[in-house]
Amino acid sequence: MTSQKIETSPLYDEADEIARQLLSDPPDDPYPLYHRLREIAPVHQMSTTGDWVVSSYELLADALREPRFVRDFDDLMRRQHGGEVDYARPILKHRACQFSHANPPEYMKKRSVLSKSITPVAVSKLEEEITGYVNELLDAAEAQGGEVDLIEHFSHALPLKLICRVLGFPSPEGNPAWLGSFSAYGSTFLPSITEQMLDDADKAILDLNEMMAEQLETMRTSSSDTMITQVLRAQEQGAPLSDDDLMANTIFMLAAAVHTSAALIGNAILALLHHRDQWELLVADPVGRAKGAVEEALRYDNAVLANPPSRLAVEDVEIGGFTIRAGEVMIPLYGPANRDPKRYPNPDAFDITREDVRPLSFGGGPHVCPGQHLVRTQTQIALRILATRFPNMRLVDEDAPRLIMPLQREVGALRVRLT
Repeated sequence: MTSQKIETSPLYDEADEIARQLLSDPPDDPYPLYHRLREIAPVHQMSTTGDWVVSSYELLADALREPRFVRDFDDLMRRQHGGEVDYARPILKHRACQFSHANPPEYMKKRSVLSKSITPVAVSKLEEEITGYVNELLDAAEAQGGEVDLIEHFSHALPLKLICRVLGFPSPEGNPAWLGSFSAYGSTFLPSITEQMLDDADKAILDLNEMMAEQLETMRTSSSDTMITQVLRAQEQGAPLSDDDLMANTIFMLAAAVHTSAALIGNAILALLHHRDQWELLVADPVGRAKGAVEEALRYDNAVLANPPSRLAVEDVEIGGFTIRAGEVMIPLYGPANRDPKRYPNPDAFDITREDVRPLSFGGGPHVCPGQHLVRTQTQIALRILATRFPNMRLVDEDAPRLIMPLQREVGALRVRLT
């Protein structure tokens, strides 16, 4: 039931091939492979890189809280590049400033400054505005008549409007030009990076920096109470954030907030419409069932299925009977962990009435995603209003196209009939 380091047994070789495929060229539906990997090797060291992958819910939950796994930007860059790293490149100078690469106590100091506007209390105060954004976008979608693509006209537009509100940026009309730069920027978070990816990301980050510099300059004299103005005031009071830190982390949070929320909203809607009985449960009680629907969507088909090799062991760590040596890396596989039958009975069933759902989708420990409350809340409101306004909504195409990447799985287009 377990695999040994670089051994040649059939089970080890099978697990190694599965892990390699999942982290490089995953199939449209990765879950059969996830199940097999978790069954034969819940902890496995890959022969090609020496990285460890963990796919058991219990073991991964413990590993995410393990303080002997730390963030090390230089180590991550060397692994992603497969050798020497040119830190003078614009994209790498930018990424080096992201607070997610820091460790406690520095990490907690920066996080506390940057996340004041997205705490549970702060997000709860935004619920009325989020409701307004949802209805505004759905009014526009309904006005088109007939069929509408909810990915294009709703699931991307909602988190974009919301995060711009949180940051204090002007509300965007349509898709602003800088939004296209996020794709090239995001490619640098993949397990391995090519020279072409870096060239594209360099250009993208220079464009994003220019846009961000203009926004920050405008906001330095603003009296508004937004995430950016709060950070600017904290800077004046000695907070440990430079202008480069502020710019890099604002872009990071902007990109992450739009992509994570858009992908979850799309995956959740598709899961509900594919499972008509669950959609009918939500329609019957939108207020009471929306939270359960979001948690089950996070468990059943979260967009982020794994993380880059960014958790470095600084001491030997034992997981599931294996020792991850100091200097080796653990890669969390959220996809199989969230469907572990030892944690969730009948894990491949989508059930919004499931109890005690605690998906690992936002990570764990001190580096748990600071934006999770914003993501959860806007998705709950979106599903609640969709179910209330359009109880007869149906898919136009049952086989909605997927965007499949080594670490992510999301809906590419979602054409529906609203009424």
